[in-house]
Amino acid sequence: MAESALSRFGRQMHNARKPVLAAAFASLLFSLLLISQGNSFIDGNSPPPTIEAGRALDLVDDELPVTSANSVTYIFTHDDMVWSDEGYQQAVVAALEGLSELDIEILSISTAYDAAEDPVHLASHVSRDGHTTAAYIRIGGTDEEVSASFDDIITAADNDVLDVLVTGSLVISTDFDTALKNDSIRAEIIGIPLSLLILLFVFGTFTAAMLPMAIALLMITLSTAISFWMSDWWFFGLTQYSVNMISLIGIAVSIDYSLFMISRFREELHGGAEVEDAIAKMMETAGKAVLFSGATVAISLCSMFYFTATHIPSMAMGGSLAVAASLIYCLTVLPAMLSFIGPKIDSLKVPLPGANTKTQFWEKFSTTVMKRPISWLAPAMVLLLLLGSPFLRVELNAGGIEALPPDFESRIGYEVLVDEFPAYTASTIPLVIVFDNEQPAWKTIAEDLAPVCEGIRETTGVISIEHPLCYPHLFDTTIEDWPEETQSIWYTTVSETLAMINVATEYSSGTENAEQLVVDMREHTSSSSNEILVGGWTSYEVDIKEHLTERIPAVLAFVIIVTMILIWMQVHSVIVPIKAVLMNVLSVSASFGLVVLVFQDGLLAETLNFTPQPLDLIVPPLVFGIAFGLSMDYEVLMLSRIHESWLETGDNTRAVAEGLQASGSLITGAAAIMIAVFSGFIFADVLIIKSMGLALAAAVFIDATIVRAIVVPSAMRLMGRFNWWAPSFLSSSTE
Repeated sequence: MAESALSRFGRQMHNARKPVLAAAFASLLFSLLLISQGNSFIDGNSPPPTIEAGRALDLVDDELPVTSANSVTYIFTHDDMVWSDEGYQQAVVAALEGLSELDIEILSISTAYDAAEDPVHLASHVSRDGHTTAAYIRIGGTDEEVSASFDDIITAADNDVLDVLVTGSLVISTDFDTALKNDSIRAEIIGIPLSLLILLFVFGTFTAAMLPMAIALLMITLSTAISFWMSDWWFFGLTQYSVNMISLIGIAVSIDYSLFMISRFREELHGGAEVEDAIAKMMETAGKAVLFSGATVAISLCSMFYFTATHIPSMAMGGSLAVAASLIYCLTVLPAMLSFIGPKIDSLKVPLPGANTKTQFWEKFSTTVMKRPISWLAPAMVLLLLLGSPFLRVELNAGGIEALPPDFESRIGYEVLVDEFPAYTASTIPLVIVFDNEQPAWKTIAEDLAPVCEGIRETTGVISIEHPLCYPHLFDTTIEDWPEETQSIWYTTVSETLAMINVATEYSSGTENAEQLVVDMREHTSSSSNEILVGGWTSYEVDIKEHLTERIPAVLAFVIIVTMILIWMQVHSVIVPIKAVLMNVLSVSASFGLVVLVFQDGLLAETLNFTPQPLDLIVPPLVFGIAFGLSMDYEVLMLSRIHESWLETGDNTRAVAEGLQASGSLITGAAAIMIAVFSGFIFADVLIIKSMGLALAAAVFIDATIVRAIVVPSAMRLMGRFNWWAPSFLSSSTE
């Protein structure tokens, strides 16, 4: 019988093991070199450039550097003195003098004392009780200069008289980026040692357990290096989230794939096969299952690229790079390493009780389930539906600073401003007008914009809209003749290619009223002959909800149909793929229900250090794509072993029992590794990462216990030989 292509490829890896390992070492060095060059990640906490609000933000950043300057807010508090006391004022002035010592440009400093008699000014600078005052600082300079001086900026206003909190866009953005980096490191510190412990328990030898860790190391460096390199030019713009996804997905799949393949290699060696033959058989069986598993995960992740108006493509790219690197190294470097090690794979045994113990648990348990399939299946299905039911009342929004832990100083300061400063609850929605001509005719543009400004000014929820371009008569005189404040607005918000008009509103960003206001404002902006972009976080939230609602059905259909086709290609059955997909949907839905209970309802809020709130809009589609693919990971391995037994015996019940027995302990170990890796992210600081870690860990746990142990054997027992039915024209096409 002719060998399969994968079997022949395995022999090639055996014969070329030295060049393959040399190439792997070279790729490691090259990856480290790329990583050392740094990255050009965009801000993952701002609207992406592929959406209206994101494009507006980018244009402003490029054309209006003064307006887009980094801002820092120092919040001063004294328990006894109030802001107007002489000692309080002297302490504030003295504290802010520290800014002059910074090696960075300070564009402006706004304090309560600049207009101490103006109630409107004081409303945004002084708290209701008078004991707290805010100083708003605008900072110039490049991102590199600001980053180099960040620690000095944070401590610049420290003093012995007043308590100081530091917040503002610069601090909040930096906290997000730092938290994301720390989240990956923390998760790896938790997940990798736990994974190694599980591998030692599964294999019973240090030699076998270290090989998956080597594959994981190669995967992380290569995929991270490529993400750094791609960040310079990729269309969607990569964010720090892509690196988090490499750790979240890559470590789990690279270790799992290695686990499947090493286990089959040892099985063949113990059966008396030579090293080369064992590698060939490993590639033909486990290698094929890994290839199909990787393809299934890749399909789910690739579908995420369709959400172009979000940062989901950036996350999907990180996951895709991780899966691709895992497959490459598992199918090339791992066979080469096994070729060198050979029978020594069983060397360096570890003294763990129960390690590498072979039992008949899965065969006995599945046989027990299949004796009374309905009695086991019915309660299992009820439990899955109950676990998923909380998702029916899910609440969604676009997130915000609440995604940071409640004890972060930047968030505490922001909440002080919102809660205690009368005017801070009012938010601003920027309008960005893009000019077609290089030398705009200002009065003509103003005449076009005046009715737009008037319409917006009369819209419910708008406090004010004031800008020179709203008043055409101003252009009957030169700019130098305008009032000083009007001149200041002009020079800081207008360039030759665009202008920015800020609309002060009554509603806080992200509320339903704010979203409706954006919709109402767009009715007026659409009447202009100039292109007007509505920016801001609320605009992003309105657009992303519409975007996801429009595209989620197509993504779900694509993932489910292509996954079914891939499973059919492996087992040549119509029923098994349908059943596998339905079971996966149930397990993912159950994990969604748990996420709602924890993060929306506040279960474990104190333990996990977060504030209960609606789920981020991108979490459900992203988790579905990842969890669906990863759950199919070992589903494919299990079905391949069941299908092998079916082809040998022709007995469905026996095939299910033998398939589960052959793959049971292996899949349990693989699921435990995934849960260990994902659990590390449950302790993340950023709520999106935290919720994804819990959702994925829950999905894998539910799939590995309720679904695989009970639902699969009972359902397959009820289906009998019908499990393996396929129309004659499909059967003949695969013969």
